[in-house]
Amino acid sequence: MDGTTPLPDGPGAAPGRPREDAAWRTLQAATAGLHAQVESVPLMAALMSPAVDEDIVAEVLQALLRIHAGWEQANAARLQALAWPWRPRAEGLRYDLMALGVRPDTGQVPGPVAGCEAEAWGMLYVVEGSALGGQLIARHLRAHLPGVGAAVRHFESAEGPGWPAFRAALEQALPDAGRRARAVAGAQAMFTHFHGQLARNSVVRDDAGTVPA
Repeated sequence: MDGTTPLPDGPGAAPGRPREDAAWRTLQAATAGLHAQVESVPLMAALMSPAVDEDIVAEVLQALLRIHAGWEQANAARLQALAWPWRPRAEGLRYDLMALGVRPDTGQVPGPVAGCEAEAWGMLYVVEGSALGGQLIARHLRAHLPGVGAAVRHFESAEGPGWPAFRAALEQALPDAGRRARAVAGAQAMFTHFHGQLARNSVVRDDAGTVPA
């Protein structure tokens, strides 16, 4: 979810070996446990199962809409001021749900609010990193639910400069330990926000189908 594929990280970096002091490495190490909790939520396991169905996909999209909508509204001004072409996701998630014939949730879930620019970068680290995992989800859906995979665009959006460019932007935005510590706080809050919504409607798969946990 957070883009851990080794890539060169700047002048002097050995090809294929990321700098150990890179800002994204600091964030990755500080959030590894929370990241693992998000990926172990039953709903995410159901999404990546060969038995995934349209109801599971819709449930994930609703959870993602709850994650993004309130957070984007609360943080839009600060995110737009960053030296990064931030792209809101909530509206696209609504379109995906409607493409599946599902009414999008309208209730607002409060998201974490960045108290400074560094915290906003930390939150964005989680959001931008999730796009890498989204590419894996998109391939999985195309393989097991071709119709749904064709209708849902959130997981395979190719807009934006991409993860290597984001990592480079982090280096510019978080050059010192103080700013990195504040970014870590933002990233941890965002992973907790993801976990809270994805775990809210966790599912268990048995012979009878999908049952709320």
